Parts: sequence; structure tokens; C-alpha cells
Amino acid sequence: MTRATAATRHWAAVEENSLLWGIQALVWVYRLFGRWVFRLFLRPVVSYYFLAGRLARESSREYLRHLSRFYPELGLGGGLWQSYLHFLSFGETLLDKIVVWTGNITPEQVDFPNRQLLLDLIEQKRGAMLLSGHIGNLEICQAIATMRGHIHLNILVHTKHAEKFNRLLGSRGSATIQLIQVTELSPAIAISLQEKIERGEFLVMVGDRVPVQGSRTVPASFLGEDAEFPQGPYLLASLLRCPVFTLFCFPVDGRFKIHLEPFSDSIRIPRAEPKRQDMLQSLARQYAERLETYCRIAPLQWFNFYPYWRKPAAGDSGQIAAEDK
Repeated sequence: MTRATAATRHWAAVEENSLLWGIQALVWVYRLFGRWVFRLFLRPVVSYYFLAGRLARESSREYLRHLSRFYPELGLGGGLWQSYLHFLSFGETLLDKIVVWTGNITPEQVDFPNRQLLLDLIEQKRGAMLLSGHIGNLEICQAIATMRGHIHLNILVHTKHAEKFNRLLGSRGSATIQLIQVTELSPAIAISLQEKIERGEFLVMVGDRVPVQGSRTVPASFLGEDAEFPQGPYLLASLLRCPVFTLFCFPVDGRFKIHLEPFSDSIRIPRAEPKRQDMLQSLARQYAERLETYCRIAPLQWFNFYPYWRKPAAGDSGQIAAEDK
């Protein structure tokens, strides 16, 4: 079994074995009593995951150790208390999701300094790929879409977990957001996505988690050590011939900040090796560098609670609920 395959199987298993009843209970706590009572209930739930999830806990500490060595000025060491704060930070994103999907967020709560880049594309009727990651809260895309009604976002997800989560929140969908569950990119899906791009819509993909099926990954240095990254976003962007932007959303001082930056105006992946592999590695490293920058800004906001730099050891069973977007 390859390292990529082992890690992929693990994070997918985490999705399927998460305690959805606990999430549902917290949703009702928020709806009945508000955010402060929600936070009182959140701590014991997070504490349970922290104590029971050995593999997730060790993966959190490994990430914090990598971050500490790469950015020593942050003063992180990967200790248990810092890891627990990392878990709490993840728990807070659940509250953010509920706030967004229940419509309790306004544009005034969102800082979006590069919003004009998106508006210019809309004026030109040009679609684009928005390459995101598991840092902060991708649900803030809902706030982007509702800023102007004709921003259409198509979020590609690897598993059905995200759809289950949205149903738990009672979401009946959005006129401007569509979740598209994909495990393999079939010709039919590719044609559908091409049509969306040609209509001026946006595709949202994550670049920091390997695919559920297949082994199309590429190694790239991330926080000082090679990790596996998916080839899919770059292959799809090359197929669709659309511009690519990175998109990261996370809370800063009680407000949501959206970071939108150009990544590539046009990606063209050559067919011939080794140029093909070289370009894929270059693009993955470019993305990893962007991800490193935001991990430095918000060190406790990157949420991949599985062995990111190595395959899981036999017998590991600790898990944490995490959305796949």
C-alpha cells in the first residue's frame, strides 16, 4: 500500500465514522439557546474527541511540530495543550458553519479586500476555478454568493459527508451554491463543468487532500517535508482552460476574512513525460507555499486530522469529525 493510498483511506474513513448525532445535538443547542450556551456544550464534545481520538490527536501534534520548525517565531511546540486548542479551534468552525447556513451572517461581518477580482470576472462573464483548502471555513463561500445574487458557486466534494452535514443543518439548498459530489471525473461531469465555466460560474475545489479513489497525487514540500497533493485541480483547470484563484476563508478578531488571490491565468499541462510531472509538481508546490503562508497567519485553523506526512500505523483508530470540501 502506498503512503498516499493509506492516508486517503484513513481520512475517508474518518468522514464515515464521525459522530453525526453529536453534531446534530449541537445544532439544536445553537438554535434553542444561541452561541454562548453552544460554546458551553462544545467544550465537553471537543474534549471527548481529543481524548478518544489518538490518531487525530497525534496528527494534530505532528502538524504543530512541523509548523513550529518551519516558523519558529510562532512559538509552537506541538504539546498536548496546543493540540487541544487546535481541536477547540476546529469545534468553533462548527459554530461558524451553523451561523452561515442558518442565515445569521451579514456582508458587514465579512472582510473581502480582493472582492473586485471576482466582480471583474462576473462583468466579463468569465468563469474560474477557486482553489481552496481545509483552513478556516469554506462555508463562508455562502457569504460570497449572497453578496450579489448572480455569483454561482459549484463546490466539488469527494464524499457524501458534506451533503449529510448540510442536511443536519436543515439547509434546503441555495440558488447560488451547488454541491457536486465526485469521486472520479467522468466525461459527463467534465462536460457539465465546462458548461458552467462558459456560463460564468465558479468551481470550488480543495488542493490539500488526496482523492478518495485513484492515485493521482504528486509530492510537494509542505512545512519542510514532502506530502502528497492531488493532481485533480490542475488537470481539471487545464481541461477547462479557465483561470485559477486561491480562496481561503478564516476568522480574524471575530470577523471573517476572505483571501482571494490569482494563482494562474491559464494552466496547460503537457502530455509528455517528464515535463508533465515537473509541471504538476511545480503547481502543487506553488499551492503548498500559499497554504504555508496562511498556516502562519492562522496556525490553529488548518484542519487535516490524519497523518499528513506519513501513512497511519496499524491499529490506529482515533478519529475526529471533519468536513470534506
